[in-house]
Amino acid sequence: MSGGIVKMSAVIFDMDGLVIDSESTYVSAWRRAAMDEAVLLEDDFFEGLFGCHREDVTRLLTERLGSLSFDPDRFFMAAKAHWFEAIEAKGIPRMPGIEGLLEALKRQGVPYALATNSEAPYAEICLRCAGLLEAFPVRVTLDQVAAGKPAPDLFLEAALRLGVLPSDTLVLEDSETGLLAARAAGALPVLIQGRPDRFEALAPRAEKAFSSLLTFTEAFFDPESPPDLSFRLDP
Repeated sequence: MSGGIVKMSAVIFDMDGLVIDSESTYVSAWRRAAMDEAVLLEDDFFEGLFGCHREDVTRLLTERLGSLSFDPDRFFMAAKAHWFEAIEAKGIPRMPGIEGLLEALKRQGVPYALATNSEAPYAEICLRCAGLLEAFPVRVTLDQVAAGKPAPDLFLEAALRLGVLPSDTLVLEDSETGLLAARAAGALPVLIQGRPDRFEALAPRAEKAFSSLLTFTEAFFDPESPPDLSFRLDP
């Protein structure tokens, strides 16, 4: 985007790693499924899967585990069983600050939506296990668009449902895949990332970057003033 001041009229949230800490549950399930295959995978490999949809995850796992012996269907069935067992027993943690930000958006009349690379059944399960099933009346999932992130389809559809232009939309993301999709949609990509290494690597791809939803909310929502989602962009 060119320099100057732009004002946003709506907010779109990513889900995994942004609204809920589902990434830790996926890592645990993937690790247990890999151990079923007698393979121990490192954290750095799992981090490379964040923000990817299933086709890319399958490709990366096949490359890592060996295309001749790896059975993706068996792996995902095992991972799914491990995942359900864990989240039904322990739930899924919310990311710090999500409750306060949603309250601020509702209180000040700013429309918002959820756009995720997960398919609808999984998104619903994740939100339910995090106690947020009713928090996002507008949800766009992978099975509702032609292509997932990094394609712009999810954000374009979310903006359409909110009745706003993509260019008037602020997108909160924690991954490179999501930031690329937001920019491809013509929206304003904002990074929310609490890990210093990821923050440093991804901040140049975003128009603004914050270490948490808490710091984002503090920057743009004064409880005693109207919302001001105006951004000064570098030329």
